[in-house]
Amino acid sequence: MIKYAIFDFDGTLVDSNNIKLNAFFQVTRNLPNSKAIIEEILSRDVGDRNTIFQFFSRSMHSEHGISVNINDLIDNYTLLCESEVSQAKSMKDSEESLKKLVSMGIKIFISSATPEKTLNIIVNKRGNSHLFNGIYGSPNSKEMHIHTIMGLFQCHPSEIIYIGDSEADRLAALRTNCYFFGVGHDLSRFSIEPQVFRKTMHDLPKWVSNIA
Repeated sequence: MIKYAIFDFDGTLVDSNNIKLNAFFQVTRNLPNSKAIIEEILSRDVGDRNTIFQFFSRSMHSEHGISVNINDLIDNYTLLCESEVSQAKSMKDSEESLKKLVSMGIKIFISSATPEKTLNIIVNKRGNSHLFNGIYGSPNSKEMHIHTIMGLFQCHPSEIIYIGDSEADRLAALRTNCYFFGVGHDLSRFSIEPQVFRKTMHDLPKWVSNIA
């Protein structure tokens, strides 16, 4: 029986993947050749915002002899994302599914690669923080978030479902032996198609209730 549901944030609960992608271009737009450099770095999937801007700084210095302040770029990126993601629309059927799961007595959590302080600010601004029993972000990994929840609630992986839209989410569930519910419109975000994959979370409460 599922007692705990852990949700990825961007692209799963909130329509914010493109917001966060475009923010990399916006905060670097006044620097020469920045668009091409950012595109090349993002194509390599090097890691989080900190790593991306570290690579960007190195490229700007080696290609153009320009020194950039990494911390300023990170701060500007974070503030821009805070503002725009706080106002972004929820993913289709996500709010209804959250409320239904809560009504079923399931504890729900957020697990994101967004810095935890920033994530809490965004969720509070969106006005639904009261629904969640925990909000977890970086620097801890999604796998670590699951282990933290298992430790706090003394629960078994078979009681947990992780809901997400990317390979990182699928792997976090796989490596901790939890159920996984894939969601979204872009299967290319996964290396293999998840066993369970839906365009929206409309079926999630029913699917969860059917797990013995």
